[in-house]
Amino acid sequence: MSHKSFLKNLLFLIFAITSIVSVAQVSSRSKKPTTQQAKITSFADHLWYGGGFGLSFNGGGYGGVSGNTFSIGLSPMVGYKLNNIFSIGPRLEFQYTNGRFREYSNSPIVKFNGLDYGAGVFARAKIIRYIFAHTELSYINRVYPTGYAIGNKLETERQGDNQFLVGLGYTSNTIFSSEISLLYDLLGDTQSTQLPLVYRLGFTYKF
Repeated sequence: MSHKSFLKNLLFLIFAITSIVSVAQVSSRSKKPTTQQAKITSFADHLWYGGGFGLSFNGGGYGGVSGNTFSIGLSPMVGYKLNNIFSIGPRLEFQYTNGRFREYSNSPIVKFNGLDYGAGVFARAKIIRYIFAHTELSYINRVYPTGYAIGNKLETERQGDNQFLVGLGYTSNTIFSSEISLLYDLLGDTQSTQLPLVYRLGFTYKF
């Protein structure tokens, strides 16, 4: 996807978030405060925190190269509550991969270390007590081993991908909550055999 298309989608998401903010502000003014509603008095009271942690082992290879890999990932996020329903915020994503590869049975072992990273902005809406809607526009930069070069060194390449995710999630709805979500990538490659679906497991505080 071109940078022009990415910027167009980013502007669309910003416009959508701005519209949500406007509606939320009008709605909050029209409601009278009650003793049951929590009074938000500072910026910190609007914030909630979350993130995911991933760990995986793969014995079948990586990027078309045979071998074994170990990956560990972290994805912190911070949300700003516009009201009791809507929230927006940034999300980061990091994944470190370590691999050991061998071209032939008697060839030397070649090691691989790669760091994938990404960033994006999201908007969430609590639909009912345990269900929320999630939309996110993000950019992910990944490094792949693509084959062997002279001297048993791995050839690698970086590839950047834009994602426009929409979907639903389930939360345990406590102050420290666990959550699971299923998201669909609207910018997914239609020519790829890989499904444009993203599964996430994570935790939140004060969501």
